[in-house]
Amino acid sequence: LGARLLDAVADPLIGRWADRWFAHSLRRVLIAALLAALLVAIGFRALFFPAVSGTEALLAWCGGFLAVTYLAYSVLSVVHQSWGARLGGDAAQRTRIVAWREGLALLGVLTASVLPSVAGLGVTSAVFAVALAGGLAWLLAAPRPVATTHDNLSPALSPWTNAAFRRLIAVFVVNGIASAVPATLVLFFIRDKLALGAYEPLFLFSYFAAGALSMPLWVRAVPRVGLAKLWLAGMLLAIAAFVWAATLSSGSLAGYLAVCVASGLALGADLALPSAMLAGVIQRAGHSGSSEGVYFGWW
Repeated sequence: LGARLLDAVADPLIGRWADRWFAHSLRRVLIAALLAALLVAIGFRALFFPAVSGTEALLAWCGGFLAVTYLAYSVLSVVHQSWGARLGGDAAQRTRIVAWREGLALLGVLTASVLPSVAGLGVTSAVFAVALAGGLAWLLAAPRPVATTHDNLSPALSPWTNAAFRRLIAVFVVNGIASAVPATLVLFFIRDKLALGAYEPLFLFSYFAAGALSMPLWVRAVPRVGLAKLWLAGMLLAIAAFVWAATLSSGSLAGYLAVCVASGLALGADLALPSAMLAGVIQRAGHSGSSEGVYFGWW
């Protein structure tokens, strides 16, 4: 929790740095991403293969490398999100960018959930490092955002002067808390309430797979319905899906599988739409190409 709190406090500062890197040159952005990726890969490996023994030494080792890994991952995330937002476009284009990013991230989640049990943590660490290298290589060939200058940079607290950002992040936080409750309790519910611990992989795979497969449907609906109304529809679908979980009894395999699929469909909206809405808020505030980093850092 201490490592996560450090990461949360540092994110806005990381966003500010990202804006400065973009203002300097894309070369500096890519160098920062490369260094962050190396730290993430090293930290990931170190967490599963500690070079020390003894409780106190292990706690210090894990605490240190958790902090390093979280912070470096935040650098990669903020840079990646800012890069996508700086490409601009209308609501449909912004949603496509976010949906591709989050859809492939879900593919990574599914891979990571299976690989350790199938191939072991050593192979998982190697695959993780290779995937990071592949991501950086593809970033080199990605569309380039518009260049900016240091003159256009906004202060670190500038997003909070934007009323549209304050409204959007308030909804995002409340929705995030609502999502975090089942995410925290799901394994306990499966094991203790449903007594279906052996089916955990099936439930989790169904949930994330439904989320990934639903994204193209949400994206296609954006021009006709709009981002805000679609996100609201996704929230209502999540509520309608989860409320049935309270009625399930021990051994309700088919019932909970249906809950996982339906709530997974809602997950697609939760991943694809809010960040696209944030990119629109940045555009309308006139901060495009200068402040994406600090906005996504707070986000």
